[in-house]
This record gives sequence, C-alpha cells and structure tokens, in this order.
Amino acid sequence: MKKKFIIALSSFTLLGGMAIGAGAAPILEKITANLNWGINYNISGKAWSPVDQNGKKLAAITYNSTTYLPVRSVGEALGVAVDYNGSSQTLMLGEKSDRTPITSEKIVTEYSSYVTKDKQFTVQQGKDYLSGVVIKEINSADKGFNISTEGKYQKLEVSVFPVDVKTDISVRILDGDVLLKEIIIGTSDKIQTASFDIGAAKKLTVEAETLNITGSESSIFVTGNLN
Repeated sequence: MKKKFIIALSSFTLLGGMAIGAGAAPILEKITANLNWGINYNISGKAWSPVDQNGKKLAAITYNSTTYLPVRSVGEALGVAVDYNGSSQTLMLGEKSDRTPITSEKIVTEYSSYVTKDKQFTVQQGKDYLSGVVIKEINSADKGFNISTEGKYQKLEVSVFPVDVKTDISVRILDGDVLLKEIIIGTSDKIQTASFDIGAAKKLTVEAETLNITGSESSIFVTGNLN
C-alpha cells in the first residue's frame, strides 16, 4: 500500500466525526445529506465499525449517490497516519514531506531519562542534532520514555549514540505491546540508526536494557524525527 499522500481539500471529506469542506466561495457550502447506518464494513476479512476518538460509533454520509467515510477512523484501521492543517485546510495521509523532531511532541520520561539540548550530548560526530533524550542508569531492567504521536505520523527515523556504554544495549521501540524495531548498540559502536514504519501509532515506547549483567550501568543518547 502506498503510504505517502497529501490531499488539498477541494471537495468534501470527513475528519474524525467532523465535516470539513472546501471549494469555490463560500468555502463551506450547506448541503442536505443522510447518515447511513446501514453500511457494514469488512477490513482484511474481519468485521469493523468506524468510531471517533472517544469510541463512539460513527456513520458514513451518503450525498448525491456518493458515500463518504470518516477518514481518521479508516486511517487508524488501515495503519495510515492522519493529520489536518487547519490554516491551509490540508488533510495529510501517510508520510509527511516535513520531518518533526521527536522532542517536538510530548515526551514522558522516567527518573532515568530526560530531554536535553545540551551540546555535550546533541553534538555527535561533528553534527548537532539539537535535541534528544538521554537514558541513564541502564542495566538489566528496562529504562526509557514515551512519545505521544497521536496517530499523526507514519514513519520514525531514530539515531542512538553511546554516552557511556559498558556492554551491549538493546533499544526497543514499541507500539503498545507490539515491537516495531530493536536496535543493538555495543561498546565499539559510534552510532546506530533505523528508519521504519510506525503504522499511525498513537504512542511510542522507547525501552533500553543491557543484554549482559555486568554490575555497572550504561547511558545513551536517543534522537530522531517523525514524518
């Protein structure tokens, strides 16, 4: 499935349960349409029903013999990111052309991690990555942080740098209980990178733990972009 689309709203669509329209002046045109509760949905062989962000069931809209579906709900079901720019009235599906630093979204850290712009961490191999997250006190117990992505992104590009690595470290990125990517960074590594699909995840969890029990703790710097 092609993952990269940008749709400038030139007709009528549904974002979540909210109608938005664009076209010749006036931008919003009043219409008479019907909520169609009679449609049954099937995705990959399984029954499905569209719901809003609060879990309330949504109906398709039938207008002039055309059926319109709630795009956010459909996007989530298909693992396609959905975002809307109100100022330009542009609906974006899948990968975006612009990249957003992970620190631009809400990050929830644990006691062993923190967001930083300190150049002793952000400058790596002559390049300033501007911001990221330091995970310290890494041992055989998981340490890490969460990123709130809210279903707006399709892809994550992540870079992991050693700060003080005593033994091999497993860095895992998860969507709930689903492992999306595992990165191993060792004592001789200067950087490990990965770029992968996150399937319109609403929250990502980044976990780090050592693969060997050494009795000492390690630390790493994690940075990246969403698109």
